[in-house]
Amino acid sequence: MNAPSASLRQVSPSVQSARVFPEQQMQTHTHTLPLAHKGTTPPGSPPGREPTALTGIQDPARNLALWRRNLDPELVAELARLPRLAAQSARARLAPAADWDARRRAVAALLADHGLDALDLPAWTADLLDLLERFLRLAPDWPVKLRLEVVNDDACRRFHVDRTRLRLICTYRGPGTEWLDDGQVDREALMGHLPNESILRHGHPARMEAGWVGLMKGELFPGNQGLGLVHRSPPILDTGETRVLFCLDG
Repeated sequence: MNAPSASLRQVSPSVQSARVFPEQQMQTHTHTLPLAHKGTTPPGSPPGREPTALTGIQDPARNLALWRRNLDPELVAELARLPRLAAQSARARLAPAADWDARRRAVAALLADHGLDALDLPAWTADLLDLLERFLRLAPDWPVKLRLEVVNDDACRRFHVDRTRLRLICTYRGPGTEWLDDGQVDREALMGHLPNESILRHGHPARMEAGWVGLMKGELFPGNQGLGLVHRSPPILDTGETRVLFCLDG
C-alpha cells in the first residue's frame, strides 16, 4: 500500500484574521479513535481540548479524528431562528487551492439553495468557512465537494464506507452521524452487503453530537483500502426529527 499523501500537511494552530470565532471563545473537547486492524482493538487515546485534534487523521493508524466542540452561543441562536427547511441537498465544488472569494461564494450558494441569505447568518457562515478552511489546510491539493443537506428520513441507514479520500462532517441540527470502532465491524459482511445486524459484531454504534466535527478516512485515502471508517446516518424516519448537516469530500 502507498504511504499517506505528502499533501496532507500539518495544520497550523494559528487562526487567520478572516475567522469570526477565535478558538479560545469555544468550549471544546477532542478525541481521536484508533483504527483497529483485523483481530485487534487498540485502546482509545485520551481526549484533548483543541480543534487541532483533527490533525490526528494524519496518523496512519487512525480512520477518524473527532473534535467534540460546543457551538458558540451566537451560532446556536442563529440556528434556533432558522425557518423550517425543506428536505434537500445543496451542493457546490471547489478547485484545488481555491481562493477566499471562491470559498465564500461557494458557502453563500449552499445557503441560497436553501432559501437563506449568508448576510443574515454571519455566525453560521463564518463557521462553515472555518471548517472549509481547516479541511483545505489538510488537503490543499484536492478538489473539494461541499454539501449542505436537510434530511428527515433514513438516508444512508445502512453501515457503509465512503468511496472518498477524506470526509469532514458536522451536524448542526438533529442527531449526528453514527460510527463503529473497527473492532465492531465484520468487514466480510460489510463487503457482502449483508444487513446491519450482520455487520455489527457487538455493542452499539457511537454517535456524534450536534456541533461535533468528524474527519473520516474513506476507501480512497492513500494506504487505507479496506479500512475506511464504517458509519451511517442515524435512523430518524417518523420521529419528527430533522437533520441539518454540512459535509466536505476530498
